[in-house]
Amino acid sequence: MSQYGWQKAVRLTLCGAALVLGAQSLEAQEEFSPANRERGRAAVEYKDADAHVVAAYYYSQRNHDSRWLMIEAGVSTTESIAIERSAIALRTPQGRVIPLATQRRVGEDVVRIEQLLQNATVLSHNVASYFVQRDRIESMRLFTLPFGPVVSDSFVVDRHRVAVGPLFFESPTGAWEKGTYALIVRHSKGTAELPIHLE
Repeated sequence: MSQYGWQKAVRLTLCGAALVLGAQSLEAQEEFSPANRERGRAAVEYKDADAHVVAAYYYSQRNHDSRWLMIEAGVSTTESIAIERSAIALRTPQGRVIPLATQRRVGEDVVRIEQLLQNATVLSHNVASYFVQRDRIESMRLFTLPFGPVVSDSFVVDRHRVAVGPLFFESPTGAWEKGTYALIVRHSKGTAELPIHLE
């Protein structure tokens, strides 16, 4: 093959790869509801007639080569709803659903969790600022470190009340791969799914 022919073949291969990647990216975007809006490099807001959810993951977006992933979240709903711990999960790019970590697992690995929280402090994001009910901001209380408040397995939200807090997920493989995940928050009126892009 001539040098020109070889260069042309390389260009065609690269163009084909770009088209495939572009199609995959578009397909990933189409999997999520238009109720989602990107609010920054690593912040996303979901809002429909029933639920308002905000997720921020500025530290974990680029620091996910360890067991734990942290997402700062805020939730409110139009009607009074109790959201259970079991209603929150993370779906991997391969479709595997990872449940929210238990307090027991967080307590067993508290040294790593404390290190994660310390490292993430500089990139902390105020998710409560996306809600108009700023006078009724409450903690989800799904997790606590030693000597903290009592842990709950659910939290109640409504149009006047917002619950905020960190969400911890544990990788079954000890690290998190790059790709687009989905933060899932189920409630009695439906399900909110927010795209989480790990780089």
